[in-house]
Amino acid sequence: MKTKFELKKSFTLAIACLLLTSLWAIPSFAQQASNESFLEKMIGTAQAKMVKVFGAGAGRVDSFATGFIVSDDGKILTAQGVILDGKRIRVVMADGTSHEATILKRDRVHQVALLKIQAETPEHFKLSNEPVGEKGDWVVALSNAFKVADKQEPLSATLGVISLRTELEARLNKRDVAYKGELVLIDAIVSNPGAAGGAVLNIDGNVVGMIGKVINSSETNTRLNYAVPNNFLAKFVANKKTDQVVESATEAPALGQADLGIILFKFGGRSNPAYIDRVVRGSPAADANLQTDDMIVSIAGQKIGSVKEYVNMVETLRPEEEILIMVKRGVEIVRARVTPRQKKIN
Repeated sequence: MKTKFELKKSFTLAIACLLLTSLWAIPSFAQQASNESFLEKMIGTAQAKMVKVFGAGAGRVDSFATGFIVSDDGKILTAQGVILDGKRIRVVMADGTSHEATILKRDRVHQVALLKIQAETPEHFKLSNEPVGEKGDWVVALSNAFKVADKQEPLSATLGVISLRTELEARLNKRDVAYKGELVLIDAIVSNPGAAGGAVLNIDGNVVGMIGKVINSSETNTRLNYAVPNNFLAKFVANKKTDQVVESATEAPALGQADLGIILFKFGGRSNPAYIDRVVRGSPAADANLQTDDMIVSIAGQKIGSVKEYVNMVETLRPEEEILIMVKRGVEIVRARVTPRQKKIN
């Protein structure tokens, strides 16, 4: 089954599927987990294999995420994003100890990254090469949503149900985040700040997948709760072919070097709305037909309410990585796909 979320009704159908599956699966919970103490033991064991990730932040982009350990030599899976683009990435273990981390590689299509710390990690998850979990199975999502943990505090645990295994092709001209590939839809609410990179487990404590980055629709104000499947993650960690472009940290375009060719109207200060004063001829903004007097309302899914927020957001962009910009033109909302170019050095 392949789902292309290109129409509003697709999102409505997905939400209905989540709700119906949740109701259908409730009776089987007693068969999968006999009592509360069983779940508490499983979650407690899993907490030792989870980490908090801290790094760069900009504007409304959070500087924290979640990760989980996948080897005995310090390899950690987490979500790809701005958080990994600063000078320092810090990983805090379940016991509160802190370690500097380096990026081994990342996949920008699935928005996953593999980190490495210089420490032995005997407590870790083992990833299966075969899919784990079926429709109707209960799952637990562990994450540092809303930064509930800084040191040795336990992460949040959210109970949910696998609603569907499917494929998603979310295009930037219809959605705010591009994603193409297999995923596991769940009815646990995991589309929260800091949750990306967390582990989704079945009641036996096996990894079903990794909590994905938010896939958001500005048109319907809808978010998907999903996990990147464990079998893809196993191939990614093992350096096996994943049918996607995998980049090392050194191959990533420079953060903060993106040029859109937009000059804002700054009269009145940085707290004013981000109106376009001029579009540079031949620039990415000109190619996208952005115009003078357009008011920028969002970039890459992040709302822009002022000149300051625009400047901060542009600092998180990379050259040659396509983004979606939404502007208000008169009474109309216009969507434009823009590919920033490398900023010229004077």
